[in-house]
Amino acid sequence: MKKKLFLFPIFAALSLGSCSISDLFSSSETKVNTDSNLETTETGATEHAGSDFDYTTPVTVTKPEEIVLEETEAEFSIVTSKGGTYSQEGDVYTLLTAGTYSLSGKLVGQILVNAGEEDKVSIDLNGVSISYGSDSPIKALSADKVEISAKNGTGNIVSDTRAHKVVDSEDQGEGAISAKTDLEIKGKGTLVVSGNYNNGLHTTKDLEIKNLTLQATGYNNAIKGKDSITISSATIQAYAQTGNGLKTENSDLKVKEDSTTVQRGIITISGGTIYIDSLHDAVDASYDVVVNEDASATSLTVVCGKKSSFYKTSTFEASSEKGLKAQNNILISAGEVIVAASDDAIHANYGDALENGSTGTGNITVDGGVIKIASGDDGFHADNTLTINGGKIYVTGSYEGLEGSYIVINGGETYVYGSNDGVNVSSKVTALPSHYFLMNGGYLDVAVNNGDTDGIDSNGTFTLAGGIIITRGSPGSGSGMSTGLDVDGSVTMTGGTMIAFNGLEKSPTVSSGVYYAGTSGANSTNQGGPGGGGPGGGGPGGGPRATSYSQSYTFPAGNYSLKGENIDISFINDYGYSKFCIYSSNVVSNATYTLSRESATVKSWTQSSKSVTIS
Repeated sequence: MKKKLFLFPIFAALSLGSCSISDLFSSSETKVNTDSNLETTETGATEHAGSDFDYTTPVTVTKPEEIVLEETEAEFSIVTSKGGTYSQEGDVYTLLTAGTYSLSGKLVGQILVNAGEEDKVSIDLNGVSISYGSDSPIKALSADKVEISAKNGTGNIVSDTRAHKVVDSEDQGEGAISAKTDLEIKGKGTLVVSGNYNNGLHTTKDLEIKNLTLQATGYNNAIKGKDSITISSATIQAYAQTGNGLKTENSDLKVKEDSTTVQRGIITISGGTIYIDSLHDAVDASYDVVVNEDASATSLTVVCGKKSSFYKTSTFEASSEKGLKAQNNILISAGEVIVAASDDAIHANYGDALENGSTGTGNITVDGGVIKIASGDDGFHADNTLTINGGKIYVTGSYEGLEGSYIVINGGETYVYGSNDGVNVSSKVTALPSHYFLMNGGYLDVAVNNGDTDGIDSNGTFTLAGGIIITRGSPGSGSGMSTGLDVDGSVTMTGGTMIAFNGLEKSPTVSSGVYYAGTSGANSTNQGGPGGGGPGGGGPGGGPRATSYSQSYTFPAGNYSLKGENIDISFINDYGYSKFCIYSSNVVSNATYTLSRESATVKSWTQSSKSVTIS
């Protein structure tokens, strides 16, 4: 007969296009175009070909279908090779030596590994159903390493039928598959693991998962490797009913036989398709999180916290509801990462004591990939430094889209919508005003909600040395309470291009090669004016989007382009604004520039001097 292994609440396709975290679900297809271009021509002209990206357009990902396996009724058997030996006592089969053990059939009992400390034990799953209610169905007490392989074309079930864990017990295994050894889960078959006691997969050492199709459910954590977790070329569904999706615990240094050291606590995802649904953090690393690509493409989708399918039915209150969280650093260099979290989507801690004697550095680095985020709090939150060197980033819903003590953008394309500030330089690491925003290259497009909201808000300094920024204050009539740029310290522009709607709160210091043009009052709005209120909705990610203002505003919503000598930039305004300005090292004297909406000219001017007021 067919056995439906997991029954979850109906989980619609995930929509990341809305600012409101309560409206993250949609059945539409993904509508974000990630093929827009950013380049600087050989003559120094600034070009951005535009994007189909729209802050109101949903990004959708559908939950993968539940795995349904045919439960075997065949008699259980073990076939040994390569020196494997075992003993049997009742319903417990103990694997005693290094070797290969091929399992098939149905077992209500336990596979126990108790081999020598230098032995390598390989367990082949050839269509097996193992369930046990007294301990972990598969448990490794002693060996150098245990490999579990779901063989090609087979479906395999491991079910822990114990009651939920109440107190710690040294005698009980922590997961449906539980090991005190290095553990490798692999193969080209399918493995479904159900951990009703505590975790789905659990090892006190290193855990490696590759190639197979794996569905792991844990009453607490879905997949836990205390020393490390490494995933490559696997298809994984991880469900954590009350805990974390992927979790490491240790952060000390492991000394190898050749006296070299390896850092514990790293979670590495370097290929495969991974879907995580967890009540707490989806990925919780005691040291680093690394997302890249090796032999295959990487697709990582996480849903956690109040967006988890377990939230409404759980009696637990999550203490942390972050998408990707690291006690040290996060590095994303390739792949597609999609996060829906009711707390920060991607978060790195600074200053916490680690077991290796250091403290967490709190850095996030993006070198490549495509990242799509809807968050109830910050999209990216680096306690220390957030560095964007490449890739495409879409923060379509957040309280603050990018936050860090230091924010450095060297490349890539980044689109941000924040219900409060789009980009915020905070003060976690050292005393202000030493913190800064620095942009050397790339493309940054920022919009915010109504209220006391700024496109870019630096509580330290701001420096633009290269690249393109499109930034906007609160939609509607501009005021000193909500601008495209609000900086407590110095504002310096030595190169690049910044286009701002609804003004700047402070006029910048510019180098001799940077030119300015803008409508009246757009270059500095320190004079104040009507602003009022906090972000719409009164809470992180909880409010509606800004009103799409009427055509009576000078710069109504629509598709825009700015063209002239050395300038060819396209972008979308989802809302209406009343002020416009540009600072750019690509603007040249006596050239004519035209700002158009759709096919109609909105403003046109000749750059007759270094600073021009546009009528």
